[in-house]
Amino acid sequence: MAPAPPAVVPLATTWRGSGPLVVCHPGGPGMDPRYLEPLDGLADSRTVAIVHPRGAGASPRPADGDYALESYAADLAAWIRREAGGGPVDLLGHSHGGAVASLTAARYPDLVRRLVLLATPAYGGDRAEAQAEEFGRARQAETAVAPALAALEAQGDAYPADDAALGRLIAEVIPLWVGPMTERVAAWQARLAGWSANVDALRYFNDIVFPVLDREMEHLSAVRCPTLALAGDLDGWAGPEHVALLTESVVLGTGEVIAGAGHMCHADATEHVLKSVRQFLY
Repeated sequence: MAPAPPAVVPLATTWRGSGPLVVCHPGGPGMDPRYLEPLDGLADSRTVAIVHPRGAGASPRPADGDYALESYAADLAAWIRREAGGGPVDLLGHSHGGAVASLTAARYPDLVRRLVLLATPAYGGDRAEAQAEEFGRARQAETAVAPALAALEAQGDAYPADDAALGRLIAEVIPLWVGPMTERVAAWQARLAGWSANVDALRYFNDIVFPVLDREMEHLSAVRCPTLALAGDLDGWAGPEHVALLTESVVLGTGEVIAGAGHMCHADATEHVLKSVRQFLY
């Protein structure tokens, strides 16, 4: 007997601009969708729809605690059918959101015209964790990075006590996820500290999905729409090696690595990201 389809969670949306639609799916998982606000620059000539994934922002938590990638993709497919007339849409996913977006393109190819995988990991597990730790150690002499490493060490393996505490922790470790800090990035980081993040979604990902993420990403070979993989060379979680693997795994892949940018490349290399996305989508 085939497994029952996941129960769809209706997704809230933040809308910006007007023109051809680009749909953005945040990552984390569980981060407040407002962290993608630097992508609002696309709204100068596009309608930008930032969906709020299940359990994040204004979208409800799944009653059954299901945060599987397939369930996120089912939510997104239902949103495209409901809010975008069934597509096909231009779709951008950041980090975990890129895994959701690529799975959506693989499972529902009629819904996606072009796909942008922004700072999206191609694999997880011990290999990815070791690489991220190595990136952190290589930058520990930077003024902003040392406190971020200390915050991670103080937290240890335990999860923050609640969603607000997770939001604050994310803000504290942001220097590990961006290139050298600037005033603009610091202002964005300060806003992050006031936005809660979903501890349950992160725990599900870390405990169940991340250890086998390479297997979860095998769907990439079924992605047949034009795809751009874009990440920073200082991204310890989804950097150059991931870009290369994503590019070669999809049918029509293009890869680009941004010098001096980290995992939050939309925040620390905003103009570069906006230019590359515009050129790819138009």
